[in-house]
Amino acid sequence: MSIKKIAWNGKWPKVQVALDVIHLKDALRIAKAANRAGVEWIEAGTPLIKNEGMRSVKELKRALPAAVVVADMKTLDAGAIETEIAFEAGADIVSISGLAHDSTIKGSARVKDRYNRRLMVDLLMTRSPVLRAREVERLGADIICLHTGVDAQKAMRSTLKLSPALSTLARTLKVPLAAAGGINPRLAPKLAAAGVKVLIVGGWITGSEDPYRAALDVVDSLRAEV
Repeated sequence: MSIKKIAWNGKWPKVQVALDVIHLKDALRIAKAANRAGVEWIEAGTPLIKNEGMRSVKELKRALPAAVVVADMKTLDAGAIETEIAFEAGADIVSISGLAHDSTIKGSARVKDRYNRRLMVDLLMTRSPVLRAREVERLGADIICLHTGVDAQKAMRSTLKLSPALSTLARTLKVPLAAAGGINPRLAPKLAAAGVKVLIVGGWITGSEDPYRAALDVVDSLRAEV
């Protein structure tokens, strides 16, 4: 399958909706609403992939062919195999875990080069995000994600913050920095101003009774900062 590699030209930041839902029908409904609101990057979340398989990636790409489809695989092993599976299903970007062994990340990077796509590495639960970010950048990551997970948010009663680590990564990485973890219209422009290039929004959109309006609120909050 030959798909043109995503160019980094164009306008930053990008909003990515994380479809961490269980059923494909819900994912498609939310994805279409978010895309109408101006969300360009559509993520098949890990729960969706585990429940619906690669069908979720295929159907999202079929429904929204102009969107950038991200497969959040959270791969820890067999990087080359899992990355190829996702690209064959139509993913433009595959996200794997920064906790994976270096050889796993290298394997994924080789596959993304062969497919002419992009690789995101998620720093969720890494002990030293700044150090690991620099390592995975050298290993071939095209995007690096600073991520506060849902369980951690609940346990700490806190979401992603404008931390020294985030500021350092935004300033020093050569590749785009993504951020995830409780992002809403109030936090999104602050993160963008700090240098975050990809704003990954989950529950604010997926948990809303009106995902179109929720997505538009995020998109409009960023336009207001331009």
